[in-house]
Amino acid sequence: MTIREELFLFAEDDYRRFQQKLLPDYCELIGVRLSVLRKIAKRIAKENYLLFLAQGPEEYFEEKMLKGMVIGYLNPEKTGLDSILESVNNFIPKIDNWSVCDSFCSGLKCAKVYPEQFWTFIYKTLQKIIESRQVSPEKKNRIKLMKKRG
Repeated sequence: MTIREELFLFAEDDYRRFQQKLLPDYCELIGVRLSVLRKIAKRIAKENYLLFLAQGPEEYFEEKMLKGMVIGYLNPEKTGLDSILESVNNFIPKIDNWSVCDSFCSGLKCAKVYPEQFWTFIYKTLQKIIESRQVSPEKKNRIKLMKKRG
């Protein structure tokens, strides 16, 4: 069974309608609760997470959310911090709404264990984004404020 097929087994139509009110129109939703996504993500993080993270594209919100959660559950002592940072770097361009952003950032538990390495990584990543002009002027100003506070 594929991950997508598994997600559809846990789909709740009422929950999907609820999520649609909170998320942008362009999100395709299955309707899987976050608690279920977390359980699946923990399992994937312990299994062949690299294969899962390499799969794509994410057609559904839950698939994207699941990838972010899997990265958050990776153990730096087993996978290596550099591997996690590479996964973070590959995931950042996929963040396209507040829910994915919030869940992904709050789920990166190893950022608390390695704050210096993460802040250095995030700062460099933000610099690249700013320099590539992939960010609106409003977002650039928010990023500059974050750097001043950091």
